[in-house]
Amino acid sequence: MGNSYEDKIKLAKEFRDTTLVKPIYAPEYESFQELVNCEDKYISTVEGQSHFYLVTPKESKQIYPLYINMHGGGFVIGHGKKDELFCNKIAALAGCKVINIDFKLAPEYPFPTAFNECYDIVKWAFSHAEELHIDKEKIVLGGHSAGGVLTTAVALKANQTKDFKLKKIIMDYAGFDFATDPAEKLKAEDNIEEFDNLIVEKMKQINSMAVANEEDRYNPYLSPIFATEEMLQGMPPALMIIAGKDFLRFEAKRFAMKLIDVGTEVTMKEFLNSRHGFVEGCQQEYIEAQDTIIKTLRQVFYPAK
Repeated sequence: MGNSYEDKIKLAKEFRDTTLVKPIYAPEYESFQELVNCEDKYISTVEGQSHFYLVTPKESKQIYPLYINMHGGGFVIGHGKKDELFCNKIAALAGCKVINIDFKLAPEYPFPTAFNECYDIVKWAFSHAEELHIDKEKIVLGGHSAGGVLTTAVALKANQTKDFKLKKIIMDYAGFDFATDPAEKLKAEDNIEEFDNLIVEKMKQINSMAVANEEDRYNPYLSPIFATEEMLQGMPPALMIIAGKDFLRFEAKRFAMKLIDVGTEVTMKEFLNSRHGFVEGCQQEYIEAQDTIIKTLRQVFYPAK
């Protein structure tokens, strides 16, 4: 299933329609909406016109730190209310502007489209810091699931090109290996509680839509686990959040160790009772996880406070 382009389009629509019927993820949505201003923005990238939201706290400052967010959804499911809530909350409580990237989706736009868009938007933010009233010495990049992959990929490329220097990167339950069959990642029933073959099938379907060429699965900008030591040396400090009931947790820990082995400062926090998607989905231990991110950002942005 999902081998032909037509099958992939049909399957993607099914996934996206399913997300539309979900309720808003937390009762605090409207309260945080009132604390920020949100603007639609479009800029030209190598992938054409690219869209993001610029979120600014109503607490006025002359210059702001910046957090750049990339949502999850396996590169297939788009930006939604949960992403708005998360970014509004970050802006209000971490005291920063937020660029919330709404990247193009697979299978219509397979790898490397989203990666190229995200890289160009981040590069644009650095070059337009004065116009945006942001401090380019205090820019942090972060993302959830597929967005965590994009975060890592953008940092990897910037580490090579020296186009810009990120202060920190934050990755939530990212999958760092798109090459290995999801069934091989699970291996056995004891990998996660309530072993469910539907999880394997869903991951296979999503993975099939993310790429147009099979060889791309081994590209470090899609599967950072294949990044060389040379590519990893000099990466920015990282906060890695892991869900203890997520079968992707093992590759996240492997990638964290690869970063540590080349001298990167890595803070890794595992939430043992949480599942994939819990941070922006406002489930399980999300309050503690979101607080961890907000505290981390405030320490980076306002170290003296």
